Amino acid sequence: MATIKATIFFEKHFWVGTFERIDKEGYAIARHIFGSEPSDPEVYEFVLNNYYELKFGNAKEINIQIKRKNQKRVQREVRREMERIKETTQPSTLAQNYMREELEKKKKEKKSISSAEKQAYKDEQFVLKQKKKKEKHRGH
Repeated sequence: MATIKATIFFEKHFWVGTFERIDKEGYAIARHIFGSEPSDPEVYEFVLNNYYELKFGNAKEINIQIKRKNQKRVQREVRREMERIKETTQPSTLAQNYMREELEKKKKEKKSISSAEKQAYKDEQFVLKQKKKKEKHRGH
């Protein structure tokens, strides 16, 4: 059983959606930029058609307590959560921390890859220079 929570909010120039997923693997979040403000049917259609294309980060371990609740109580809690989200249109702090950690991981990976590529390019240039020196030296 998985729980998915979608939060749509305005960030700088675009409408951004965060999709939080809690399941047996742990907590993961994906981010999608909508551009213009999406309507409720557009968000619903996006979730139905493009959910599997979302790139969730690595699952983070959290404690999950699954308790059966009364259906009407769950509906009331969802309504309250929706009202709270309308007041504060920001993702939860857990989601913010998770996105920040994922961003740092991606930065480190990209930095290590680019530095390895730079080093390989320098080594290749050095080998070419050495080869050119030998070619010049052979003629004498």
